[in-house]
Amino acid sequence: MIDRRQFIVGAGTVVAAPFVMRRAALGQTPLVRRDVMGMSADDPFFKDYADAVAAMHDLQTSNPSDGRNWRAQALIHLNHCPHSGAPPYPGVAMPFVHWHRWYIRYYEEICGTLIGKSDFALPYWNWQSGIGQVPNPFYDIDQLNVTFWKDPSDAQSDNWGPDEVTTTGVRALAEGSGVKQAPGGGAFSDQNIDSILAQTDFTNFTNLLEHSPHNTAHVIVGGSQGHMGDGMSPLDPIFWLHHCNVDRLGAQWQAAGNTMPPLDYDFSGQFVNGEGQPAPASSATALDISAMGYAYETPSGLITGPAAGAVAMMSLFAAPAIVTQPLGGTQGDFRAVANTTTTVPVDTRGLAQTLFSPRSFRLLGATGEPRIGTEPGRVLARLTGVMVPEEARGLAVNVFVNLPEAGPDTPPTDPHYAGTFAFFMAGMTDHGNGHTGTSYPVDITNALLALARLGRLTDDAITLQVVPLPAQGQPADTGFTFDGIEIVRT
Repeated sequence: MIDRRQFIVGAGTVVAAPFVMRRAALGQTPLVRRDVMGMSADDPFFKDYADAVAAMHDLQTSNPSDGRNWRAQALIHLNHCPHSGAPPYPGVAMPFVHWHRWYIRYYEEICGTLIGKSDFALPYWNWQSGIGQVPNPFYDIDQLNVTFWKDPSDAQSDNWGPDEVTTTGVRALAEGSGVKQAPGGGAFSDQNIDSILAQTDFTNFTNLLEHSPHNTAHVIVGGSQGHMGDGMSPLDPIFWLHHCNVDRLGAQWQAAGNTMPPLDYDFSGQFVNGEGQPAPASSATALDISAMGYAYETPSGLITGPAAGAVAMMSLFAAPAIVTQPLGGTQGDFRAVANTTTTVPVDTRGLAQTLFSPRSFRLLGATGEPRIGTEPGRVLARLTGVMVPEEARGLAVNVFVNLPEAGPDTPPTDPHYAGTFAFFMAGMTDHGNGHTGTSYPVDITNALLALARLGRLTDDAITLQVVPLPAQGQPADTGFTFDGIEIVRT
């Protein structure tokens, strides 16, 4: 039984050279985005950022037509962001990372221009660190505290949904508390983030990244009423640091040697630059963060872009190169209600063989170099045809394997715990894949391995327990529906 990752460096494995700081376009040194969790409360960044947020609010009053103003920047998100379930992105390969990469970069440029500091760089909010708290300055400095501005949302876009967004300037996450401590906090565990980074297929990687830590942080911070929980989420200044961390994970995944496809989306006319002029952007030009002018400072080294050289993937132990392999599933009419456990039996086939057939993946070593690893096969459970009514937006959903007694108080440290996803928006779109609604994936590998070690796993059937957890202020009887579960190897 292989139950630990083995990292292979040496004979038979080609590893790219260590990362080297590259020059950005126009010969400028890239801006370095730091981990905000390692910054002191008196770091100059917080004052600079407060000044930038204030300047954008001043523009909102003095020149509402200037695309750099605070509300205009939030409306870009509402009108154009490509989240799963949002038109016009019907395909499975969403430009979620690509689009937000340009969105953050131009916002960062706007901040620097308005305060007269060309070296201004946003840090990233690393929710894996400690309890994953929002840094205290985002409560203690007025301009960084969403409650100070009392910005109305009051906007609607068909890109987001048919209903008007009516959130307010509040945070459901109290100062000093963290996302790891909230319902759904398992989304931010090292185990969950590692399982996302171990995906070798871009679609699987980006879907897990979006639906799990990304969505869950939004709904924990915003609750059912706050800006962070809905389409006008950029009205909360922490939004931008949250998305820097999502982007940092995307850059880390690329730097390990994984491939982010260029896709074919043109974002022209959606963003403005630091001078307020329309800015060029596309999915194809969002692949290399160095070319975009920034890098990430991490404990394992500086991430400046995709791996500098080819990283060979080995067919270890003659394991087949499989992206997705069906392992079973079930269909029906299921409804999951907040604070209630819905148990779904699923017939499977070849589960044990898949679990213990090695698969290879790419990751960063402790000193920042790309490496190749091998581990047991990874297994995803996909809830299909998920229909999320507006009142259910904000639910976080814990998933367990073979634990009928699972409930809202069952902790993510339980060995049966598989993962968490959350509803950042109402999803009712037909994606042309035979399902009406959105598919939500959960990596159940670690739970299956834990059960196998205890002798509690059969090869032909499992049960999944789906436990929705309401956001602050949500009705106790809110829920969602889905039409099936697919089990696949990735």
